[in-house]
Amino acid sequence: MLQTERSFGVAGLSPSEVARPETPDAVAAALGAAAAAGKAVVPWGSGTKQGWGNAPRRYDLALDLSALDRVLEYEPADLVITTEAGIPLGALQRRLAESGQFLALDPPYAATSTLGGTLATNASGPSRLLYGTARDLVLGMKVANPAGELVKSGGKVVKNVVGYDLNKMHIGGLGTLGVMVEVTLKVHPLPAAEATAGATFDDLAAAVAAAGRIYRSVLYPRAVELVRAPLPGMPAGNAWGVLVWCAGSPATVERQVRDATAWCQEGGARESLRLDGDDHRALWAAVSEFGRDLPASTVLAKLTAVPTRIPDLAAAAARAHPDGAPPLIAHAGSGVLYAALPGATVPVLQALTRAAAALGGAAVLEAAPPAVREALDVWGPTRDDFPLMQALKDQFDPQGTLNPGRFLGRL
Repeated sequence: MLQTERSFGVAGLSPSEVARPETPDAVAAALGAAAAAGKAVVPWGSGTKQGWGNAPRRYDLALDLSALDRVLEYEPADLVITTEAGIPLGALQRRLAESGQFLALDPPYAATSTLGGTLATNASGPSRLLYGTARDLVLGMKVANPAGELVKSGGKVVKNVVGYDLNKMHIGGLGTLGVMVEVTLKVHPLPAAEATAGATFDDLAAAVAAAGRIYRSVLYPRAVELVRAPLPGMPAGNAWGVLVWCAGSPATVERQVRDATAWCQEGGARESLRLDGDDHRALWAAVSEFGRDLPASTVLAKLTAVPTRIPDLAAAAARAHPDGAPPLIAHAGSGVLYAALPGATVPVLQALTRAAAALGGAAVLEAAPPAVREALDVWGPTRDDFPLMQALKDQFDPQGTLNPGRFLGRL
């Protein structure tokens, strides 16, 4: 096993060994050997999301995938690329940009996080409104499993197929069923122009109504966000902001900005703004990175429900915040809200989880201090389909080799 100077600690635990395989076959062999020896394995990309999930029950081997960073096949005319899973997203985007294309994912840590880590956590950002999440962009993949095998699923063309979609089983699975080593992705042309249309409101209901009018319209913006957080280019204070990411041809962008601004003003906005160029890019980078690098005592809660329930999610987050006004950002058309909650206690977070469930949604703690992680499952309570998840874990990883205890229900 290869020892490196890099730190591979997770939740206060450190591995006794580090492996850095350089090929997919070597990844499969390392997994098979670890399973045969009864070792617990934590797959590693760049490590940006190793704070997510529960603490592992055991941790013997860090599987460093950073050597798997090659682009394997790319035909720009087909809008499809196949790459190894250890490639950093920033490097992948630069390669695509050379041909005027991009991967429509803007998750946290987009410059440094690896493709595999992004898919394993199903991380996404504001662009999911127009382009969907990773599950909508992955066409096929190759996965190494604890039996020491490489398993292919999906393909290299954009079409519907009959049968089990094993890609989706691994996306968001936190590497608990297998380790992605190769991925085939659908990519998109870079837009010719971009700009931000923004507005501030004194009333959340008015902001929600304006945002809903925009994301349900024929404008098809790239993103529509509801925000109450310090962001570059936005006025300070506790006002509610509506941000619209306009993208497309120059004429399309001008229409999107014009109509979105007019609808916000008709809805009672007290102030409007437009951002272009570096200011536009800085704003959306800050939106994607919201809640990162928080103090250790602060919880970052991800609350989900149908989009019409965002005011209720915001109210639930307010009850979990010391002064009732947590910094938050919501993907208005997707029903996903992030709230920063300093000093939130276990009983407060349990109440927040119950409130989200009562709205037909869920609460996930993406960042939390160790005491909270010990007392709570950060994924929230299990659902009726949990026995199926347990059966899949038993089938694909019967010895509990991969990330034991870190996923929902401490699988």
